[in-house]
Amino acid sequence: MDGKLRPYLAELLGTFVLVFVGAGTLCSTYRTETGPPWLAIAVALAEGCALAVALTFSTLDGPGGCLNPAFTLMLWVCKRLEAGRAVASIAAQLAGASLAGLAVRQVFSDSVLTSARLGTPHLKAFLDADGGVPVSGLFAGVGLEAAFTAIVAFAVFATLIDPRRPRQGGLGVGIAQIAVVLCGYNLTGGCANPARWFGTAIWQPTLPALSSGAFADHTVYWVGPIIGALVGGILYTSAILPPER
Repeated sequence: MDGKLRPYLAELLGTFVLVFVGAGTLCSTYRTETGPPWLAIAVALAEGCALAVALTFSTLDGPGGCLNPAFTLMLWVCKRLEAGRAVASIAAQLAGASLAGLAVRQVFSDSVLTSARLGTPHLKAFLDADGGVPVSGLFAGVGLEAAFTAIVAFAVFATLIDPRRPRQGGLGVGIAQIAVVLCGYNLTGGCANPARWFGTAIWQPTLPALSSGAFADHTVYWVGPIIGALVGGILYTSAILPPER
């Protein structure tokens, strides 16, 4: 295979693994009576472990896009990734996420997918009495997703980019993802990745019960992670990362 295509194939496959495992775990727990109370732990462990493994093989040629459009943009802003590779990486990530969402759509029954909202992160603690998304809920969701993503962004810089980093592959980032999912599952889902939301959200309209309002909270999962990634990356670069010699 052409060496120029390898990084983008790694982004596509890595994002596929992350979205499929995260959404698939959430959906599969709805097939058991004892599943829902353990959802946060199950999804956190699944996403964190999948991210750690996928990042390990997707960053063999450098940090790349880190399987996350928000981090790809962050790396470009911080001059760690050139514009052309950033655009191609984001395209590969969204393609991989979409394929993963399609796979989840085909694997589970409509009743399970409807109950689990196809494994899509969504606002849970900020809905109004009718199940709608108020403006105050959107702002709260954006703030939380920004905070969650900033935490994972710190882990990306500390374990994948900082020259003093320990040689752990994607382990540190995976652990950070576990932490934010555990903290945010019952709030926003603890997504911290636009591709994780996008991959399954685009298939929700194929389920009649989810077709209405499927994208009502989409702002949270684009704006929040992008703000958080930029804040985390810029802060780490300016305050913690040693100056280049």
